[in-house]
This record gives sequence, C-alpha cells and structure tokens, in this order.
Amino acid sequence: MEELIAALPEEMRQKLDASSKWVRSSKTPLAISHIDADGISALAIVVKMLERQRKQPVWRNIHQLNSETVIDVRELVRETHPDLVIFTDLGTGQIELIIKHIAPEECIKHIIVLDHHLPSGQEETRHHGKIIEINPALHGLSGSQDVSGAGVAFLLAMSTSVTNVDLSELAVVGASGDLQDYYGKGMTGINEDIVRVAKDNGIVRVDRDLTFFGVNTRPLPVLLEYATEPYLPGITGNREACYRFFLDRKIELKEQNDEWRTWSDLKESEKRVAIQGLIEIVLDSYEDPRVSKGIIGDVLTLLKRPTKSEMRSAKEFSTLLNACGRNRQAEVGVKICLGSEEAYAHGRNLLQQHRANLAQALRRLETDGYKERKGMYVIQDPLTPDTIIGIVIGMAQGARIIPEDRPVIGICPNPVEDSPMLKISGRAQKSLVNRGVNLKDAFAGSAEVLNQKHGQMLAEGGGHPMAAGAFVHHEYLDEFLDIVDESLAAMLSEKQEA
Repeated sequence: MEELIAALPEEMRQKLDASSKWVRSSKTPLAISHIDADGISALAIVVKMLERQRKQPVWRNIHQLNSETVIDVRELVRETHPDLVIFTDLGTGQIELIIKHIAPEECIKHIIVLDHHLPSGQEETRHHGKIIEINPALHGLSGSQDVSGAGVAFLLAMSTSVTNVDLSELAVVGASGDLQDYYGKGMTGINEDIVRVAKDNGIVRVDRDLTFFGVNTRPLPVLLEYATEPYLPGITGNREACYRFFLDRKIELKEQNDEWRTWSDLKESEKRVAIQGLIEIVLDSYEDPRVSKGIIGDVLTLLKRPTKSEMRSAKEFSTLLNACGRNRQAEVGVKICLGSEEAYAHGRNLLQQHRANLAQALRRLETDGYKERKGMYVIQDPLTPDTIIGIVIGMAQGARIIPEDRPVIGICPNPVEDSPMLKISGRAQKSLVNRGVNLKDAFAGSAEVLNQKHGQMLAEGGGHPMAAGAFVHHEYLDEFLDIVDESLAAMLSEKQEA
C-alpha cells in the first residue's frame, strides 16, 4: 500500500503529506464537491476519512463552482465557521475565485483543493499561503486518464491513514464514472495502481467479460435492448430480437424457479457463445472492426457490495450515483457510498427516473436532429435539463445518432436557476483528442476572448480535452458559439494537415 504513495512525483507526495497534517489538526472541516459520480465518490471518501479522524464534517455537493456559486460557498463558510475547507473534483479551474472569495475568511486556516481538471489562469496567481492544490496535471500526469477526482481524494485518505485502504473501492467507482477505463479497456497510471491495491486487499475483482451496463441486474433480453456501447443494429431497442438472440443460441432466459437470468448467472460456455454472436453482429454492421473491441474488457466487481445490486459493478454503481446527482440529489449518492440502506432505496428510484430522462432525451434527439457546423455538431433541446446534457450528447455519439468526426456541443436554453448564465457541455471522441482536439482549451479560450472583447465576465469554461463545460450569458450565446466553432474548426484543420 505504501508503494502507491511512493510511486507519485515527489512534490505531489510532499503536498499530500502536508495536507494530511492539516486534516489531523482540523477541528471543524467543511467539504465541497461536484454532483457527478466522481465528485460524489470523492466527497464520500473525504467524509469517511474525516469521520475516522473523529471529525464531524459539514459537507455539500454543488453543481458547479463559478463566479456565482462561489458566493454561496462563502455564505456557507460564514454559517459554519470551518477551520479547514476541502474542495474535491473541482477548484483547480476556479483557484482564483477561491483565493478571492474563500481564503480571506478569518475562520479558515487551511484550504485543500483535490482536483484532476486542467488548470486555468497564470501560474503566479495559483499560490496562496492557506491553500494546497493537489492535481495530477500540475505534476506531469493526466487527469483524464491517470487518476480521477475520487482517486486524488483516495491518495489523501491513504496519506492520512493506511486504514483507509477500503476506500479504494470508491476511487474505482469515481474513475469508472469519469470513463477513465474507456469502456472496459482498462485503467492506466495511478488508477491502475489503485485497482491493484483494491485487488490485493480483496475489495475489487477484475475480469475480462462483457462490458455492457446491467450485467448484474438486468434480465438478459433487457441487457441487449438497452445496449448502446456499442450500439447493436437490429438488437438495441428491439426486445423481440433480444429474445430471439438468446433462444437461437439455446441460452435459457429464466432459471428453474422462473426468475429472469442475468449475464452474471450464465455459465462460461454460454457467455462465449453469446459474445461470439454479438461480435458477429457488430462486424456485419460496422465498417470499422475495432468497434467490436468494446464488447469485452476489464469489468470491475466490488466484492464488498451485495450481489445482483447496482452497487456490485463499478460501472453500475457510478451510474447509480450519477442518477442521484443529475436529479439534484447528490447527497443521496454520498449517503449510499457511506452505507445507508434508506438512501440506496431512494437512489434506485432516482436511477429509474434518470434512465427515463436519458431515453426521452435520446428519442427527442433522433426526431429533432442536430445542427452541423464547421467544427462541431450542436444540440439545443429545451426539455433536456442542464444536469444530464453532457451524458446525453456522449450517449448520442456512442449510439451513432450523431457522427463522431467532430465534437458535439449540448446547450441548455434555459438559464440555470435564477442566473442569466446558460450551461454548455462538450464531448469529443478519444480519437479526436489523440489528434489534437482539446475541448477545455476551446471553451476556456473562447470565454477569455468574449470577456476581453466586452470588458466583463460573460463566460467561463473548463474541464478536460475530451469532456468540458462552460457557462455563458444567454444574450451572448450565439457569439460564444461562433468563437468556439472557429476554435474547434482550426483544431480539426490542424489535425487533418498533420
């Protein structure tokens, strides 16, 4: 276990060591995190770490940290008077806001930022005596592939006490929710080391198996009916064809007690027959045979969680947490991570609603289509909430509803709550990122251009090269999109010329 920390860059180890001392000395900690699966997992890790240090932390999930919500965080600080504030899965792109609005509060002795998103702003503006910022991107590592926000939180937990090794489970869930295993292709970097620690301690099992969502919970026909990664032509969305698929291969759909079988119930021989059939369908349907590689991969089973539950698979657990966050009840997800059965029951209901919201959004997209621009595809659906627009556009490309040759941008036309700002999400396929497309740079750079042109804060952007987000004043949306489009078109042009 010590090898996990020892393998980190020296400066990162030093920051973790100093931060762990701040954790131990704190009396009134406050923890703030994002609402997605990675942010929820990260927050649960931090809360459990603090509780084991006999602290009673106040904690909150927030949708975003920006120039408006940072004021809400400051008000929470003034209400709760923390001596330590820990930000997880956010903060790096908003470090200047933290320095300006949070650090001056007299009650605060220390601030720890645990993040994995790309930095923004000038290097000389990132330093403050109260703040330690721990981010792989500041040490030559990738926050998109090497470690997630939950992984960074786990590193701090392990630096504080090796008894927190069981929290590796939640770090794996966070990385899965952040798609850092690239649909079963395997973890890399620090993530791989965390998985190894979890395996060695009997917390996680890694198998080469079907990567589809629902292997532990969905009846066999339903498993294929909702398969979108990859999309199965003639099978996905066609339950009758899903029945025939298994019956034609003499795979029983029910147990002798008339209960539906799940994928995890199948014998290895049955799995081999089914996987071969799925590969044949994909090879017959797609020109690129590499699509079939997504069918099997590393499947992470959480051995301490109940079998046939949404918590047994890291992938399904992360979707359960996303369902809580995207339905504006991220605190339910945190409580699930911490072991609340009542929260789990509530979370399963939210998961059903989440699936219905996603399905409805995809159906609207199939009907209403998208707009094609030089550097991107644009979706603008007034019925899709800002909390799921990023997931929808990612699924749409995965299901081939939208082509993959350009990034896709999703816009929520309705302002966020009482704010004049609109939420924008972007997704780019890994193949585009590998060839130079960077959504974070496009969003952040376009925001800077717009703000400088008009001399006021009209847009903010951040995230990763493959997945990024922005907030923009609704009156300047079209102008912002034009700037983003030009930026992405230039990146695509450079990619083609390379």
